[in-house]
Amino acid sequence: MNLLSNQWFLLLVSGIFLGFTGMNWNISIFAWFAFVPLLRYVRLGFSFKLLFLSLILIQIFSTMRIVSESFHVWIAIISGIQAGILFSLLLWIWNLIRKQYGMIVSHILFFSFTCTILEWIGAYHSDLGVWGMLANSQLGNLVLLQSASLFGATGVSFVLYLFNGTFEQMLSELFDQKQISRSTRLYISFTLIFVVSLYFYGTFRLSLPITGKQIKVATITTKMDIQSLWKNPVENNKNTELTIEKTKIAAKEGAKIVVWNEGAVLVSKEKESDLLKSLVSMAKEEKIELVAAYIIQIKDNEFFFDNKLVWLSNQGQLRQTYHKQFIVPFEPVSKIHSEIQSIETEFGKMSVAICYDFDSLKVSDVHSESGSGITLIPASDWKGINPFHTEMATIRGIENGSSIVRSARSGLSGIFDAYGRAKGTLDYFEENDGILVSSVSTSKINTLYSQFGNWIVGIGLFHFVFSGFQILRIVRKNRIRAQN
Repeated sequence: MNLLSNQWFLLLVSGIFLGFTGMNWNISIFAWFAFVPLLRYVRLGFSFKLLFLSLILIQIFSTMRIVSESFHVWIAIISGIQAGILFSLLLWIWNLIRKQYGMIVSHILFFSFTCTILEWIGAYHSDLGVWGMLANSQLGNLVLLQSASLFGATGVSFVLYLFNGTFEQMLSELFDQKQISRSTRLYISFTLIFVVSLYFYGTFRLSLPITGKQIKVATITTKMDIQSLWKNPVENNKNTELTIEKTKIAAKEGAKIVVWNEGAVLVSKEKESDLLKSLVSMAKEEKIELVAAYIIQIKDNEFFFDNKLVWLSNQGQLRQTYHKQFIVPFEPVSKIHSEIQSIETEFGKMSVAICYDFDSLKVSDVHSESGSGITLIPASDWKGINPFHTEMATIRGIENGSSIVRSARSGLSGIFDAYGRAKGTLDYFEENDGILVSSVSTSKINTLYSQFGNWIVGIGLFHFVFSGFQILRIVRKNRIRAQN
């Protein structure tokens, strides 16, 4: 029996491919073929009920790779059900278009653009943000990721979906018809030339130096989790003293900008002003730009906080007070609006965000539009998403042409340039002092994406409008024929 015509084999292979695409334990080459077995399965007319149940289970078990605490299981279950429903519906529509209108509508482009547009909608308007992007599977492929500077992560995903759709079409024609049609040969040629061209572009871009002055920046990571700070006031005081001491050490090592991790310090509302006074004095004395992230308990005997940062200049002036804008579902923090802005400093334009903020394109695009050359991000992760979450932020830097400084508790702290190259990293789970100092450019690089955004999505929408008119024309013709 031909394995490529066996439903159980196709589901098994798709489970392996999707199960290890993206997030931790990512095998990047699987993303180039992850949807081939599913498209083949649907083409052969196998059970949609079985497909639906299989996709839910595959997505749940795939997402379990980021689970390291019991409550994270719900993330896997909810996202698995959502993804299962979405992709089952998408594949059903794809097969309908292929069978009924395959002569006038390219089902390869239909699949590629539909998946890309759904990712774009999710990245801007869902709580999931960019987590559902297929482009994340290529985090280790820095050459290909340079193309995000042209059309964003949505464009990188489009390339992967296009390759999947074209490869499946070629395989199906080879095994079912014993020959490849002229139109499929054209798609194969175009896809290969497109992919190779992007690799050439990425290789060339990485060979170019980033112009502009570089400065030393530092990340400070606390080793105590928020639950421990909340439950033990003595340990909390020690943590605050140690965080301040680490900041001074980083300044002595030459850092001009120091970034704490998200919620590095817990302080009561009554003592916040005292903390700020000590931070102002330290920023002036050490001559550092200080991004101090901390949390304030706002409900007695309840685990609920204000999650904020204060950005102090090297003269001790308050540049910005900022609260987290893109809240993780069920996160016990208040939602307080803060303006996203780039601030001109002696080192160039800089901006700040907190952790999950940079998982929303609606938020990260504002940083680019305001001209930020370097984004300073206090963050707090967990073991299951380390180092993936920090590495995801580098794609936003490539898109926007800006450096990324991300200080993460329970994760990877990193300093990355506008090409996404690591200038320095520090893993929370390894033995270290929690202080990372490295040099990076603060100059913004103009990118096609920062000028025109997700223009590949615009082409996709135009394709749908054009295809829609073509389908309506055929439907109308058939009706007239039937009437006559």
